[in-house]
Amino acid sequence: MIELNHFSKEYKSFFSTKKVAVQDVSFTVNKKSITGLLGPNGAGKTTIIKAICSIHYPTSGNIFVYDKNQNKFNTQTQIEESKKLIGYVSENFSLYKNLTVQEYLNLMFKIWNVSQKEKLQKVISQFKLEQVLNQKISTLSKGFCQRVSFASAIIHDPEILILDEPSSGLDPNQILEMRNLIKSFSKTKTILLSTHIMQEAENLCDNVVIIFNGQILAQGSIEEIKKQTKTSSLEKAYIKLTNGKFDDK
Repeated sequence: MIELNHFSKEYKSFFSTKKVAVQDVSFTVNKKSITGLLGPNGAGKTTIIKAICSIHYPTSGNIFVYDKNQNKFNTQTQIEESKKLIGYVSENFSLYKNLTVQEYLNLMFKIWNVSQKEKLQKVISQFKLEQVLNQKISTLSKGFCQRVSFASAIIHDPEILILDEPSSGLDPNQILEMRNLIKSFSKTKTILLSTHIMQEAENLCDNVVIIFNGQILAQGSIEEIKKQTKTSSLEKAYIKLTNGKFDDK
């Protein structure tokens, strides 16, 4: 589980003026569920994701992650414990492009100190990487890079998956494969995904959080948000909430 309590984040500019990226955000992502974090560019989604992953810290408020025994860890003060619980797939892949897929996965297994033999074969099979194992990552398509990045994120069997635009740049078949993978992991894991694609959110998410200018506009199930906004689809609800001008008919 992930819990944000009154999370706010400010940045200082070169001239020491403050920019509020996220202001007083609270929400919970439950175990064995998928929550979508929706919002336009600059809304604060990446700021929230990075704070959950202990890449940076709250200006005020707290973020907690929970293990399977419901032990709670503060992502600001219990960084090592928190990171062990999280698998993070960034929209911008951080892969060693001069390595082959096999070499890269072997390296990730060593970093996480995970026994390789059976687990490695399982990961390769899950993400259908057999045909590219001996290729350098620099030669892979974006779809295969996405698979390798996702595979490396689940090597240590984390309780929580953070997925930043997991279908960005993929073709329709790859998008379907990615959705099926995400759904399969939601049976055992807590998943938070950031996306701009409303169809993806409707197909995958149990709940959504819509954020705009660093503040939450709405959160809940898709049906709850459609009812709240008196609209017939998540896309129409999103447009109505983020610009206030949509007239649903």
